[in-house]
Amino acid sequence: MKQTEREHESVEKTVRGAGQAGSDKREGGGAARPQSWRQYIEQAEAAEKQAEREAARARAAQVRKEKHSAAALKGRAKGALDNAKAALGGVKDALDGAKEAVDGARAAFNRARSVGKRVRRGPAREKQAGEKRPSLPVQALAVAEEKKGRTQAPARLGRVAQAAARVRSVVDRHPVSPLLYVTLLAVVIGIGAFNGSYIRAYAMNVNGQEVGVVSSPDEKDAIVSNIESRASDILGEQFAYDAEISMTPVYVSPDELSDTAQIEDALFDGVGALVTAYGMRVDGQELGYAPTKDALYQLLDEVAQPYLTENTIRYDFVEDVEVYPIELPSNTQYDVESIRTTLGQLRVEQSTYEVKKGDTFNAIAYSLDMWPNELSVLNPDVLVDKIWVGQELVIQQAVPFLSVENTTEETYEQEIPSPVEYIETAELYVGDTKVKEQGEDGVERVNAHVTYINGVEQGRNILSAETLKEPTTTYAYTGTTPRPVTASNGYFIWPVRGPITSNFGGRNLWGSYDFHLGLDIACRTGTAIKAADGGTVIKSGWSGSYGKLVAIRHDNGYVTYYAHNSQLLVSVGQKVYQGQIIARSGATGNVSGPHCHFEVRINGTSVNPRNYLR
Repeated sequence: MKQTEREHESVEKTVRGAGQAGSDKREGGGAARPQSWRQYIEQAEAAEKQAEREAARARAAQVRKEKHSAAALKGRAKGALDNAKAALGGVKDALDGAKEAVDGARAAFNRARSVGKRVRRGPAREKQAGEKRPSLPVQALAVAEEKKGRTQAPARLGRVAQAAARVRSVVDRHPVSPLLYVTLLAVVIGIGAFNGSYIRAYAMNVNGQEVGVVSSPDEKDAIVSNIESRASDILGEQFAYDAEISMTPVYVSPDELSDTAQIEDALFDGVGALVTAYGMRVDGQELGYAPTKDALYQLLDEVAQPYLTENTIRYDFVEDVEVYPIELPSNTQYDVESIRTTLGQLRVEQSTYEVKKGDTFNAIAYSLDMWPNELSVLNPDVLVDKIWVGQELVIQQAVPFLSVENTTEETYEQEIPSPVEYIETAELYVGDTKVKEQGEDGVERVNAHVTYINGVEQGRNILSAETLKEPTTTYAYTGTTPRPVTASNGYFIWPVRGPITSNFGGRNLWGSYDFHLGLDIACRTGTAIKAADGGTVIKSGWSGSYGKLVAIRHDNGYVTYYAHNSQLLVSVGQKVYQGQIIARSGATGNVSGPHCHFEVRINGTSVNPRNYLR
């Protein structure tokens, strides 16, 4: 299992014993069941992510709080006041210039006034002084100059007087210090500067907690509407957002306005329309969902329980099992029992069987609780009577939906095989051996990790071995003489090819029970019968219900029978080789038709020939 492997937290044994199927290892105060590192890693990761989210929310809240705190507002007000002071300095400079202009105008006005007085007093002084009148031309010229002067001077002085009068009238109407006007002007300029830097906005508070700053109540309404729409789509029913929302007016710079999408997402997460649940997949197949991760791990523990023992240190699953988080609507109905039912089912899958020495097609089928024709359907290209060692046959087996790989730590004693030293001799054939002096096996204590799948051992990893008893050496002879063609090869070939009409074992023959000691292989009369292996003929003749019989003793002591022949081609004491024709098939003895009765005997006892034929 890739994502649900769970290690032990300690070396304490966590399973009461093998065969306690479905028992809860958490009952009765017993030790906790075997755990995987994956569970704790996932829990640690989830806790870390949750802590990061909480920290991010806290930082965001702190930032918002700092933006609108008294200190922040005080800082902004100080900045605005500094701007107003700067503007006030400019205004003061302007007023100083205006004052200088007014003083200049007053000086000009006074000079003009004094000049006007002198002009008006001039003729009178001349008369009083008794000056002589000029001549007529001179008098006329003087009169003309006087008229010209009287006309131009009042025109120039009139304009200055008007300006001075207006300034004087303003001052007369408002007999207040000019500093008041300067202050009012500074305030107006400061207000303008503040409005240029800050805008009116609203701090949005949800259930007493500030979540952001929006530009208008309309944005708040849009956020609420979107939340309700999203939740309704998920839940499949109408949803009303009933949180307590308040809007507090504030002044902020434009870049301090919150992102409405972020506010919406944050509030939507708190709605609870979506909740975090956990799903399970096996080899990519969705099995269902549960509200918690532990509920699914409990199901997996129940599946593994029958295969765990007191020596279990960890377990895994052969299949790819995933327990993963998923967002689901909060009104989802969970069906954990359906997942439990699926995990407890058996499923049929194809696997292969490797042919071993002594196997036959039919024997393989029977060992798998199958009929030979069922095995033939699964292997249409395989010749039933021509299988070989190492060949793979497709078989069908019912296996659990989840296969449990259980690793145990075991300490046991085992034999240390006696080492063998060979002595060459010409009295034996090449490949044959004979013990001269038998040594003794030793004993060692082994500590190993043993792996099982569904209770069947798959392998051992030896951790340590301690020798308790040293083995002694065995001395044996090994042959050097070339093996003759008639020597036994140690395995049997089929004496004849044909359908099996009667297998080894019990049968009903002519209405009564009978135990059949061999195989009946159907063939036509006169078909060549071959020696299954090399050896010496010990019988060749009539033998009661066997009819015409040939019996061969092989070098390993096994004896093979070939019965019901029509013709015998070998004699007692003759050496024969594997595959040599020794007889012709027939129907002699107690038979119902022509066939070859083939029998294998070990130490005088008949055994199933299928286990020895190749």
